[in-house]
Amino acid sequence: MGLQRYEVVIVGAGVTGAALAYVLARYSDVQSIAVLEKEGRAAALNSAASQNSQTLHCGDLETNYTLDKAAEVRRAAGMVLRYVEVTGEGGILQRMPKMVLAVGEAEVELLRGRFEPLRTLFPDLRLLDTAGVAAVEPEVGRPGGRLRREPLMALARPPTPCAADFGALTVSLLRQAQHLHPRLDLRLNCRVQAIEPAPSAHRLRLPDGVIEARCVAVCAGAHSLAFAHALGHGRRYAILPVAGSFYHAPLKVRGKVYTVQDARLPFAAIHADPDITQPQRMRLGPTALAVPFLERRRWASVPQFLRMLRVNADVAATFAHVLGQPHLRRYALRNLLYELPLLGVRAFVREARKILPDLRVVELRYAHGHGGLRPQLLDLEARRLHFGPAKIAVADGLLFNITPSPGATSCLANAVEDAAGITAQLGRRLRQEEIERDLMGP
Repeated sequence: MGLQRYEVVIVGAGVTGAALAYVLARYSDVQSIAVLEKEGRAAALNSAASQNSQTLHCGDLETNYTLDKAAEVRRAAGMVLRYVEVTGEGGILQRMPKMVLAVGEAEVELLRGRFEPLRTLFPDLRLLDTAGVAAVEPEVGRPGGRLRREPLMALARPPTPCAADFGALTVSLLRQAQHLHPRLDLRLNCRVQAIEPAPSAHRLRLPDGVIEARCVAVCAGAHSLAFAHALGHGRRYAILPVAGSFYHAPLKVRGKVYTVQDARLPFAAIHADPDITQPQRMRLGPTALAVPFLERRRWASVPQFLRMLRVNADVAATFAHVLGQPHLRRYALRNLLYELPLLGVRAFVREARKILPDLRVVELRYAHGHGGLRPQLLDLEARRLHFGPAKIAVADGLLFNITPSPGATSCLANAVEDAAGITAQLGRRLRQEEIERDLMGP
């Protein structure tokens, strides 16, 4: 293959890379774009429907969000909703009710305090007592035909398009981008071996040759930080890959039932919802277990993780400080217990009974192959877990997206931000007025 040149190369065909390709193709005058994906299909890893929460987060159920954060996430989710509406794409979103459940006096008071402020953003939000919970989710509020006796409350919304197949969204975004842009190349089975500086450009080494681009956006999960480190960027961060697993059980809920989150942790609390890939079953989880992988269940990614870890005094001190915090240590040990044979399911069912008191161990089946990997970052300078989005933008046209928050929900909002930086770097135009009309309307 001879040397090919593009204005923009996107590494990774998950939902983040696909959204950036779509925004550039639809709303900019960038002349040439390539999307490179090492797998044989788009959305092969964390964007696949089986590998994430299947939830379009709107800021209404996340009890660790401030009101400002909830408004920001609501705006990002609205862009996905508008995309589906504008394009008429089907198979991406499903409507179902949803609630966040409080159990015990402390959690009840927390929800009670959040209700009125959140109603300014979500006018259809309701505050439900035990009977109200039972009316929406009978197995949650009235197990065995009797109302639960412990203090119970929920913030709930009526059926909304909140269940998302982010794999289908990825495929849709790429299909639309290819239709809109005559010079957009999607290359599958195309592994980027290295990114190197070149005169007025960046050179990407592939198994069958090289290509050059003026701007490169790496949207490859944990691998994004590996590319950044190789080029001398983002050295203040180390990676802590966290695997999320699920259990399957017979369907006992009508919609999404989340539980109150610990504001000191960047991880989701346990929830139950219908599995959009298996309609007669529900998923419960996720668990959270630190693993030495850059890709879930792929042992070949372990050596690269070990190279990235760069164990030194700063890394050791950061790990010691993080695990020295009692709430983090308890959380890690509890989730480690969930992974143990025989004992794990018995420990997990006790946690799951917070949602479904009548759930039995024999009803739970470990959901093999379900649950992806979150590339959680450690901030070596602050010696703590990094909360929020992780993006490393370099002035010479390099961009590394590692774990945009809150996950796939923010793909289009993240893409618009990235596209603005890319077009400014190239001296191209991003048609913001059209973005606002199409993706930020009512």
